[in-house]
Amino acid sequence: MSQNQNELREKLNATITSGLVAKAIAAKTGITTDYLSRFKNGHICLCEDDANRLKAYLDKVVIPD
Repeated sequence: MSQNQNELREKLNATITSGLVAKAIAAKTGITTDYLSRFKNGHICLCEDDANRLKAYLDKVVIPD
């Protein structure tokens, strides 16, 4: 499994833990909630296009403390 996929998974988990729901992330990225869930839990890797879209979105997300 790619190190980039692992880092992206960690960032997704941290973002969800901070309060942003997967449904909102799915709506903004165009990745279905079931794919996000399976990716978040380590069951699948995302294709390059989906991974790039998710990374671009998560890089812009700011969760206030």
